[in-house]
Amino acid sequence: MRKNKLTLFSVISISIFLLICGVCSADDFLRARVKDISDRGYEQALIPLLDNARESIVISMYSISPGSEGVNNPVKLLLNDLLEARARGVEVRLYLNTKFRHNNKTDNTVLENPEFKKLQDAGCKVSFLPYSRRLHDKLIIIDERYVVEGSMNWSVSALRSNFESATLIDSTGLARVKLERIKNIVLQSAPRKEKSYGPAYLEDLPEKFSIPKALLLDKKHFPRMFTKHERSGMKIYLLLLIHSQVTDKREFSLSLEDMALSIGLPDSWSYMALREGVIEALKRLEERYNLIRVKFFYGRNAEIELLPVPGESFEVQTDIIIQPNNPRLTMRLKYLFMMEALLKNEGEDLYLASTRTLAKRFHIDRDSIAEALRNLPAYKAESGKGQGL
Repeated sequence: MRKNKLTLFSVISISIFLLICGVCSADDFLRARVKDISDRGYEQALIPLLDNARESIVISMYSISPGSEGVNNPVKLLLNDLLEARARGVEVRLYLNTKFRHNNKTDNTVLENPEFKKLQDAGCKVSFLPYSRRLHDKLIIIDERYVVEGSMNWSVSALRSNFESATLIDSTGLARVKLERIKNIVLQSAPRKEKSYGPAYLEDLPEKFSIPKALLLDKKHFPRMFTKHERSGMKIYLLLLIHSQVTDKREFSLSLEDMALSIGLPDSWSYMALREGVIEALKRLEERYNLIRVKFFYGRNAEIELLPVPGESFEVQTDIIIQPNNPRLTMRLKYLFMMEALLKNEGEDLYLASTRTLAKRFHIDRDSIAEALRNLPAYKAESGKGQGL
């Protein structure tokens, strides 16, 4: 009986094997040389490939996290290899995911990461997939020949401590297949119709505009929005205030793409990346700060209602706050100028108050105020601004 069972098992196993062989014909397989580069072997194999790239580097990656470590940060060293390749004339393309499991939404820290801006400024083409698509690749293709694939994201932990499986494949055939797949993903993720847009919300600005005092004095508004990941919301809200005052309307249609460029997001970003960069900030303005009501429509403008903020307002010069392309005008300086204008409206002088007093009154830390005051002379000398507003 046992012998019969074994015989039956053998027949079934052989049948399955033959069936698989029939489905996967020889034409389905590609010629390749293969090398295991798991764990610490990944970086050792990848660096010479990047350094010796002659024509193209294509990266399709779920997560690239430069982190905050210093010069020996392995991710920043790899990104620097991409900059060096671009300087040699190599075409460098990156396709990056923006939807992560921890929040199921676009991660604006990815869209706003200065390391990616360096790549874009150097001529690398960086595409951010929309949040409606999750790109889970860990894929690199070099010179349409070498394919590196596995579990490895570009993060300090993955490169230096995690156990990660990775394979280097030398195959022009596989490289072509992978590149065609990436092309199809990008086409499927692209909007149906591209639009012509620009920084429209920076045009025809008034000399001054009004800001409700409560936005600075109530710690649940601007003081809370002063953090690094919330500042895009403050930039957008200030432009919404100006637009509302210019049009004398609290309800209006908002071009998400135009607003994205108006707050300084790069025009090299994809249509969807620009929209998502603004959508997430608008959601926070509504849900977290209760400053607006917003309705979104696929591929169209958003509908905005600016909610009233009770209390008095003060005036501030527009050109000293709205300068998205001036790196000297940091958010700390903008905040300092708003504080100065508010105090001036009340007959007080910001520069006669201690940082301790200002920090307590405006609910921001003393170090931020002190740094803004240190940066103020250089900014005024370069911009030609005199003392005061």
